[in-house]
Amino acid sequence: MPRNEMAPSEVSEVLTREDVVRVAFHDGKEIYLIPLGYVWRAAALYGVTEAGRKTRLAAASPGVAFQVDTAAQTGLFEWESVTGSGRFEIVGDDDEKREALEGLLALADDAPAWWRDEQGPRMTSGRLLVWRLRPDRMTGVRYVPPTRVADED
Repeated sequence: MPRNEMAPSEVSEVLTREDVVRVAFHDGKEIYLIPLGYVWRAAALYGVTEAGRKTRLAAASPGVAFQVDTAAQTGLFEWESVTGSGRFEIVGDDDEKREALEGLLALADDAPAWWRDEQGPRMTSGRLLVWRLRPDRMTGVRYVPPTRVADED
């Protein structure tokens, strides 16, 4: 199956289109990998969380690895994947928090009623922490069937 490197604009398209990132935290003793919902804006991933294991690990060591892929929609034999590393930080600036929350709430338009009833108010009440993952390195690869590659030539 041909592997194709993605251009930076294609990487940005995947990050804009998708909404789940897997983040790996590591503090020198413990490794923790978790999927998180996010929105891509201003060259960073943003999401919300409660204080806990990931925020404790990020405070000890803010360097993380991450992956976003399209396999859930496209399956095992044709997908795009963005991987990288960066800093996971809790956002303190109120304007930046508000902008991130606006983007995250826009993703929730098609959320089930139980989520809107439970999580929506938590997001807007300020009880959740807004996080930012600012990549310092990213690469993207695309796997496509050989027939699709031949068709594109």
